[in-house]
Amino acid sequence: MIDTCPIHFWAKETPEKIAIEAGSVCLDYRTLDRRVASLAQQLARQGFVAGDRLVVPAKGSLDSLLLAWACLRAGLIFCPLNPAFPVTQQLGLAKRLQADRVCQPESDHAYPSELVPVILDFLSETEVSSSPVLDGNQLCNTIFTSGSSGTPKAVLHRVGNHLASARGSASFIPVDQDSGWLLSLPLFHIGGYAIAFRVFLAGGRVILDDAPHTLSARLEQQSITHLSLVPTQLWRLLQAGFTPQRTQLRELLLGGAAIPAPLVAKMTALGLTPKVSYGLSEMASQVCTGIPAAPGVVGAPLPGREVRVDEGEIQVRGDTLFSGYLNNGVVDSALNDEGWFATRDKGHFTPQGALVVEGRLDNAFISGGENIQPEAIEQRLVDHPGIAQALVVPVPHSEWGERPVAFIDWHHEPVSERTLGAWVREALPGFMVPDAWLAWPEGVGFKPSRKQFAELARGQINPLLSGVLRGR
Repeated sequence: MIDTCPIHFWAKETPEKIAIEAGSVCLDYRTLDRRVASLAQQLARQGFVAGDRLVVPAKGSLDSLLLAWACLRAGLIFCPLNPAFPVTQQLGLAKRLQADRVCQPESDHAYPSELVPVILDFLSETEVSSSPVLDGNQLCNTIFTSGSSGTPKAVLHRVGNHLASARGSASFIPVDQDSGWLLSLPLFHIGGYAIAFRVFLAGGRVILDDAPHTLSARLEQQSITHLSLVPTQLWRLLQAGFTPQRTQLRELLLGGAAIPAPLVAKMTALGLTPKVSYGLSEMASQVCTGIPAAPGVVGAPLPGREVRVDEGEIQVRGDTLFSGYLNNGVVDSALNDEGWFATRDKGHFTPQGALVVEGRLDNAFISGGENIQPEAIEQRLVDHPGIAQALVVPVPHSEWGERPVAFIDWHHEPVSERTLGAWVREALPGFMVPDAWLAWPEGVGFKPSRKQFAELARGQINPLLSGVLRGR
């Protein structure tokens, strides 16, 4: 499938319409089209050909976004990495991608000779004489998984995956020329990379998250209509006095963690009901999206996606399904004989056809012969009106094998451990009440690592005392 590049389409239709807002810098579609064209030409002059891989430590700057779309035009594979990663880690990931060139719009790392630096002029513009096209079959980017359940994997996408993802998303979250979607997630995360496709297809504007003001102030001052957040970010917004009526916000998408019922109720009372989503890198972001109705309910599959539950495991396929995992030049499709991708997520469907996500199968553990899904405990905890976020991990226990321990991030005054235990016991069996309650560590990003939290818990909990002091 061949599509005209949406940036070029809108450069012809609405050339003076703002496409990217980056602080005091605004690019209209005509200027954006010309800068992307110039970068694509510069890459070609430096010897890049279709299918080549370019490593880009990129969070979400204007130059990084320009480069991502220049790679699409040039047929290159854009390989964003977290710029906060140490050089040795970035080099190891680049080797797995078999990429030998790097461009650094957002960092100034000194790389060994294995990675050759690419220098580009991001202010240069080139007139676009013929309509550039995007081939849906063209390999275009990699996104590394978080590695929370093992070694990070390089998810390889085609252009068509992202176009189908954006079109399916728009069926439930409309985007138009008056829309402004904040790039609140990094480009090295699928949720961030997907935003530009949704916006540029509709001729709207991408608003970069690099302004010096707080998010609450920006929402009141800027034309942000669409926003993607994790629950704790929304709690902080509310604590800062956020009121939707003082903003242009009309779509709020929540994901990345258990969705607290009090948070949904608060937002609904303020006149803006959030939407929840289930997605994964392997499916180019969103799979299901819906209105939060009950714990774990994430809505029905969006157009272009298929979902089934096989022996309790969620499996997916469709137009957004990735090409496979790229590792040392080999692409592993990771699909079964029927073309389904096994997500390792546990779930079921409601009678109305909505998907319910119960948690990761890899996160489940056995305590005294009882199966424990930590996400079930987390959902109950975040439904407490004083808890912003919670994460439950197992720790070794001399008698029960493993027991749950909970990390709690409060947004109100903490309550007693006895009260917390009673809160969990009201909805869940007694064996699912955590043995210990630990403070939320500082400096945690928007996607906490269960592996790191488990290591932290094991360092704080004496396995011989766990359970003896707290009881079951």
